Amino acid sequence: MPTEATHVAFGRFGETAMWILVALAPGPLRAARMLDEVRRLDGQVGPGALFGAVARLERRGLIEPLVIGDRQPAYRLSMRWHGDSADYREGLAR
Repeated sequence: MPTEATHVAFGRFGETAMWILVALAPGPLRAARMLDEVRRLDGQVGPGALFGAVARLERRGLIEPLVIGDRQPAYRLSMRWHGDSADYREGLAR
């Protein structure tokens, strides 16, 4: 369950955003695989909720697109996430 800090930071996409970050922890994922992983972790998440959360995470600089070949972009955790976002991780852990 997302914390109050997570909900404030990501709005109605808070829980989905948290699961996206968890799903991306092992490495980059293409959108379809990310949707499968988030659904595995959290049940039925629709593409609208997923991409709404992806957009917020990308705007906050926590994830970034990664183009691999000529296929759809993959996403990965950004250097900001790995470097100076301990406050986000702390908020998600509560």
